Amino acid sequence: MELVRRLLENLFPSRCILCQQTVLEPAINQNIEICSSCYEALPHNDNCCTHCALPLPEDIDNDVLCGRCIKNRPIFDYSYSLFRYEEEIINLVHQLKFGEKISYARSIGELLLTTMVDRLLPEQGMPDCVIPVPLHDRRLRERGYNQSTEIARVLAKKMDLPIAQGKVLRQRSTLTQTGLKADERQRNIKGAFKVVSELNDKHVLVVDDVITTGSTVNELAKVLKKSGVERVGVLSIARAPLKS
Repeated sequence: MELVRRLLENLFPSRCILCQQTVLEPAINQNIEICSSCYEALPHNDNCCTHCALPLPEDIDNDVLCGRCIKNRPIFDYSYSLFRYEEEIINLVHQLKFGEKISYARSIGELLLTTMVDRLLPEQGMPDCVIPVPLHDRRLRERGYNQSTEIARVLAKKMDLPIAQGKVLRQRSTLTQTGLKADERQRNIKGAFKVVSELNDKHVLVVDDVITTGSTVNELAKVLKKSGVERVGVLSIARAPLKS
């Protein structure tokens, strides 16, 4: 099988999903269809809040909480975001969500897998299950798929973790969070989620594509903890910086 895989790679080399050039030197591993040059140029979220992963200015110590977390700590217990929601990452996420590029979920999932192995597992331990942020049925029918679920499948398979699919539902169709202010997002998402099946897991990892203000994952964490979950972590491909 390995010989066949290598033969296919030679005959049909993958193209970078960012620059569209043949991937001669892949980023991290062969399953990521992003070349090393593009990967290095991406806006990595290296300097961020230690709790909510909010991007921080480069001149601020990396081992600190952001002002929001100092004032009002989110309900979720930790959060990791690989990139800042800027530049090519915006285009990548939009292609996945609205451009029907479902295949991009494999590369994104593999990138997040590196974050799990390098940081999440050593610092937080292995979660009991993965929960993708659910879409409302109407939004799911319109789009045809949940991008967070597609990303979560990659992580769950590689880490041998169950996906708590269908145990938490988005019971209310909310307005899109895009363009809403932080307080409007909180009101919009309040009461949107419901646990509909028993959750015996004590440590849950919520997977989403982009975290903007954190209102959605925080509301989901609140519902999960009310159902008996003790620890809720958040993993996303990108975290939006505060608007100036």
